[in-house]
Amino acid sequence: MESAWKSYRGLWALSIPSIIATMLEPISSVVDTALVGRFSTEQLAALAIGATLISSLTWMFNFLVHAPIQGVSEKIGQKRFDEVISLCKVSLFMALGLGLILILVFLPIRFHIYAFMGATENLLKYCDEYFFIRLLGQSSVLLFTVCLALLRGFAKVRVAMAFIGISTFLNISLSYLSLYHWDFGLAGVAGATVFGNTIGMLLSFLTLIRIQEIRDHFWTQKIIRNNIFELGSKALNIFGRSAFLTLSFFLCTKIASHIGVVELASHQIILQVWLFASFFTDGVATTGNIVGARAQSAEQRKELIGIFNKLLFMGAKIGLVFTLAYFFLDELVLQRFTSDQEVLKTIATVWPFIALSQIPLSIAYVYDGLIFGLGNFAFLRKHMMIAFCLVFTPLAFYSYNMKSLIGIWAALIGVGIYRLVSNYFCVRNELRVNI
Repeated sequence: MESAWKSYRGLWALSIPSIIATMLEPISSVVDTALVGRFSTEQLAALAIGATLISSLTWMFNFLVHAPIQGVSEKIGQKRFDEVISLCKVSLFMALGLGLILILVFLPIRFHIYAFMGATENLLKYCDEYFFIRLLGQSSVLLFTVCLALLRGFAKVRVAMAFIGISTFLNISLSYLSLYHWDFGLAGVAGATVFGNTIGMLLSFLTLIRIQEIRDHFWTQKIIRNNIFELGSKALNIFGRSAFLTLSFFLCTKIASHIGVVELASHQIILQVWLFASFFTDGVATTGNIVGARAQSAEQRKELIGIFNKLLFMGAKIGLVFTLAYFFLDELVLQRFTSDQEVLKTIATVWPFIALSQIPLSIAYVYDGLIFGLGNFAFLRKHMMIAFCLVFTPLAFYSYNMKSLIGIWAALIGVGIYRLVSNYFCVRNELRVNI
């Protein structure tokens, strides 16, 4: 474990590139929402459905992020570079296979899914323009995700940041041109996302195979069977967690579409703003994953207490910044997405709760990263299931019956608060046992 990681300066040095990188990842969606929202409220509603579907097919497989980061960082800490290469290959093949499976499964049934999501006849065409192209390019998105995770496992966070920046720039530029100059509509917005991710994937893969510790044996090292089972076990636990988290977002969009088009458009804007803050904090959580996995000796485990406390305080400060920004710059933020006064009025009913929740939710996200680093994936799966059943479901049911947008966000924030409390006890107990 690097000695620099014991200080705030070292942790910020490791975190800031990850913060910028994870902040850039949702920027494409945020900008797409803003561009489409100012172009057409109807197409924004269609984008809300299409983006939720494709995001669900990405979030459900976010074990392609957390498991490779933790696994590679852990094996590097153990100096087992043959297994590092093996884990890289297993992760890449898994991403490619999942992308192809998603196309085969969802392509024939996509119109049934649009209908289930509440898409009206007028929205079906726009939904398919976006979702069809995004689905065909999902393999590139998942492969890019894995390559970035592997680079972060090597602590190459600045390189990962650069490639995400390139991908995001291409995405935003081509989305703008597609809407306002080339008249490609939502199909052009989707194509811009796929193209940006494909370029990022190629650049990150070429960089990965040139890393000093693995470049001489990358092509000759065979996959180690134990690594398949190891990664598979972690993946199943993270998949279980992600499935319930994704289902929560999916159902929220379904409920918003049930309430009305204005509420659906409002929900999409709030969701993008909310996710932007969460992805920002995930940069600190990524540092927790990397550092926690590198700690292999009893002495290093003791040092984790101080390091983890610093990371949690960093997360709280980030949450405070977003709380203040959302309270005092609300008009500046929201008017970037839409000028529709009815949509803005609807958002205003929920906005104070979004702003106030940023500090506890930011700490909860950092705790997630700490638990990933400690390798307790089963705990996160179990307690996400509990939060979904005991917190989300009752509030979502209320929201559906009462047609309440506030109820939707009470459900999502409630899940975050539960995660904060349960994660606190998990980390405390893990460090006590291992010291």
